[in-house]
Amino acid sequence: MTELPARRAVEVETYLGDGLCASFDGWGITLRAPRAGGDHVVYLEPAVLRKLESLVDEVRKQGGLRR
Repeated sequence: MTELPARRAVEVETYLGDGLCASFDGWGITLRAPRAGGDHVVYLEPAVLRKLESLVDEVRKQGGLRR
């Protein structure tokens, strides 16, 4: 049986701005938006992250986002 290479988790949560924090658990990206009634959390698996990256690339090509 072949084992997948280990991925290192990023221990530190990074503040992205606009009330959004991100962290990496060794597999996917967790986005967290702290709220008074409890955090809103979205988990991006690698395939979903690739789709998001493709969307950002396409929007940039069309002049919709600047770096």
